[in-house]
Amino acid sequence: MSEPKKPAGAPPSRGRRRFLRLGLMGVAALAAGGLFAWQTGGYDVSDDTVAKLRALSPKEYLIVAAIAARILRVDAADMPSAGDVDVALFIDGLVARLDAANRTDLLRHLQLVEHAFPRSGGHAARFTRLDGVAQDAVLDAMMTSSVDLVRGAFEALKSLCVMGYFRDARTWAGLGYDGPTVGRPARGWSEAARGGAREHSR
Repeated sequence: MSEPKKPAGAPPSRGRRRFLRLGLMGVAALAAGGLFAWQTGGYDVSDDTVAKLRALSPKEYLIVAAIAARILRVDAADMPSAGDVDVALFIDGLVARLDAANRTDLLRHLQLVEHAFPRSGGHAARFTRLDGVAQDAVLDAMMTSSVDLVRGAFEALKSLCVMGYFRDARTWAGLGYDGPTVGRPARGWSEAARGGAREHSR
């Protein structure tokens, strides 16, 4: 007999909480090896960006930015990068609107991606200091993990990144889409967005 499904919006299970706590205990164990300061320092973010953050710490912002950069790799030269449209700052705004329990879970998952998952994959460095190939390996291991919670964490992060990227009109051309007709600029949303980006860069 299958287990009954939880209603939408139900609080996370004790198993999920326990998994997160155990994972974070492994992160904390870095301190015992004298690696904690090395693993937790050096997260430098501009004062302008820090002033805009509502929920993420500078460290968490950089972890999200690194994840987004790998999940949202673009091949076309005319497509903006995840950094160009500041996916991490958009996700910061979403996190600020989460309830306390879900916000805590998400932030804990970021710590696991940064510290625990790379080490479980044989990498000594934290996620934000790995090269692109190694970062991809960490994310691929999450995506294909036999642990439901790890796969779920990857899917949640992927969904947030995709939402943050494709909300920007500059990304729509790659989809063959030029935005809604309501309030549409004469030049189209994509061209108007590119023009705005050029003005902002002057």
